[in-house]
Amino acid sequence: MVKKIVIIGNAAGGKSKLSRKLGKLHQLPVTHVDSLQFLPGLALRPHQDTLKLLNEVLLQENWILDGYGPLDNLENRFQLADRIIFIDLPLWQHYWWLTKRQILNLWSRRSELPENCNELTWSHSKKMILTIWKTHRLMRPELLRILSRDSLKNKVIVIHNLREWNSLYQQGF
Repeated sequence: MVKKIVIIGNAAGGKSKLSRKLGKLHQLPVTHVDSLQFLPGLALRPHQDTLKLLNEVLLQENWILDGYGPLDNLENRFQLADRIIFIDLPLWQHYWWLTKRQILNLWSRRSELPENCNELTWSHSKKMILTIWKTHRLMRPELLRILSRDSLKNKVIVIHNLREWNSLYQQGF
């Protein structure tokens, strides 16, 4: 039985939507790491405070963790998880979903963020565009290396395309 799930992947990859759906399917509480890492107004919570909150979640019996957060505790989350879902979509898909997300933000903010988080600024949009590129170029190769370790590889589901994402969203695992 799967009781602890980590969902990671580049920005605007559908992590939050997938985590909410899997939370309902498997009756697991969902924690969006962004809600721990950011304070109102998109200010970063102090690193140690974020780690403390994250570790409180990890001590629970059941959870879904959506997002990266502090990288210095990412491998610990992987070890504790029963399942690791890595959303590894093509770059164009992330950019397309980011564009859609920004348009939807005209009417309502993302529920997984604290209050007063305005993602509708040019500076935030530019930051997200660069984050997607840097994550793909720099972080993705390291993640693939880590996730291929013998201790983890049997827990990992890698989503490569929209068909695989939809399948997991519709049916779970």
